[in-house]
Amino acid sequence: MTHIMKKSKTGYTPRVTVFSSRKDTNNPTYLQDATVIATEISKAGYGINNGASLSGLMGVVAKTAHETGGHVYGIALSDYESVPHKYLEEYESYKFHTDRQHRLIELGDAYIALPGAIGTFHEILDVHLLNILGEMNKPLVLVGEYFNRYRDLIESFENEGLMHTDTTPLFYANDGAEAAAIVTKYFDSLIEEDYYPATFYPALTSDQIYKHISETVREYQILFEKIVMTVFPGVYPSNRFRSSRLFAKFVREYSKGKIVADLACGHGAMGLVALDAGATEVVMSDINPIAVQNAKCNLSNSENNGKGVVFESNLFEKIPSIYKNHFDVIFFNPPFQNEKLKKTDSSLAHAFKTLPDEESVLVKFLSTAKEYLAKDGVIYLGFSNKDLDSLHLLETTLTEKNYTFDIAEITNTETVADTRIYKITYTG
Repeated sequence: MTHIMKKSKTGYTPRVTVFSSRKDTNNPTYLQDATVIATEISKAGYGINNGASLSGLMGVVAKTAHETGGHVYGIALSDYESVPHKYLEEYESYKFHTDRQHRLIELGDAYIALPGAIGTFHEILDVHLLNILGEMNKPLVLVGEYFNRYRDLIESFENEGLMHTDTTPLFYANDGAEAAAIVTKYFDSLIEEDYYPATFYPALTSDQIYKHISETVREYQILFEKIVMTVFPGVYPSNRFRSSRLFAKFVREYSKGKIVADLACGHGAMGLVALDAGATEVVMSDINPIAVQNAKCNLSNSENNGKGVVFESNLFEKIPSIYKNHFDVIFFNPPFQNEKLKKTDSSLAHAFKTLPDEESVLVKFLSTAKEYLAKDGVIYLGFSNKDLDSLHLLETTLTEKNYTFDIAEITNTETVADTRIYKITYTG
C-alpha cells in the first residue's frame, strides 16, 4: 500500500518531525499513540521525519508509516545509527548532535513529541525557544498525560513572571489521534497557501540553494539510490534534488556492462550508482576540487573502487585523450538556471548556474562530448524547465551541434519546474 503524497503547486509535501525515545518501551498507551500518528499522517499524504532509530518509539513510527504507505526521512547520529534501517525512505547521518538537531528541526513544518527523556525534551525546548525568538512560527504538539510535567514547568515560569511573551502555537493533545488531526489540518492549510520551506530546492533560486548548502560546515552521510555516501562541506548533496534522484534511477538502469563517464560528478553520486549497477569502468570529473576529493573518498570506500577514477576537470578539459571514443554512456546532470556567475563565487556555485554566453556549461559540454562517445554511444542528460531561457539554450545547442534527442522521461509536470531526462545521440 502506498499513499499518494499531497503536493502544493510547487511540488512540496509538508513534513512533520516526530520527536520520541530511542529506548524501547512496553507502555501500551505510548505504543498506540505512535502507531496512530504514523498511520494517520501517512494516510493523509504527508511526510514524517524522525531520529532514524529502529528501536523505541522512533522505530514504531518508522515501521508503521512504512507499512501503511508513508514516507519517513531519518536523521541519524552516526555513532548510533551508522546505516539506515529498512523502513526509511531517506536518510542522513551526522557525527555531532548539534548538526543532527539542526537538520531535524529545519526539515519539519510542524512537530509532534511523543514520550522520551532528555533528548526529546531538548528537542521540544529548541522548537519552543525558536518560536519565542521569532525564528519560526510552527506548531508544536505534545502528546498525552506524560507532558503534563512540561505544561506545569511552563506555567511555573509564567507564574514567577520569568517567561517572555510566548505566541508559540503549542498544543497539548490527549492522544495520537488528536495530535495527527491538528497537524494534518495545519498541513492542509499549507497546501492551500502553496507553501514551501527554504529546504525545498526545486522552488528556490540558485543563490538561495548555494547559500543554504554553503552553511554546512562538517561532512555528513546520506542515502542516495540505495548507497550510503559521504558529503563534504562545499559539495552539492545529490539527495536533496529531485532531478538527481530521478537521474540516478536512469544511471542504475543503463550502466550494467557499460563504460561510463559521470561529468560534474559532485561527491561521485552517479558514478557510484553506475558501479553498483554493474558498469565495467567509470570515469568521473568535476570542476570543484573539494568535490573531486569527496568523490575520491567515496570511491575508495566502494567495493568497486578499482573500476573508477576521478579527475579535477572543467568537463572534458583535463580528461586524458585516451578516453576519446571510449564511453558507451555519458551521464551529465548540469545546472539549469540561466544566471551569470559572480567572480566571488566558489567552485560550488558552478553546480547551480548555467551561463548564457560562450562560457555556457551546456555549449562547452555539447561541443566536446561527441569526441568521447564510443560507436553507438549515448548521452543521458538531466534537466528541467525551471528556467525557460536555459531550456531553450540546451535544445537549440543540441540541434546546432548535430545531436538527435528525445525526452526519455518527464515528471513533476504539474509543478512550477518539471524534471526531465534527455536521451542524446550524435548524428555527425
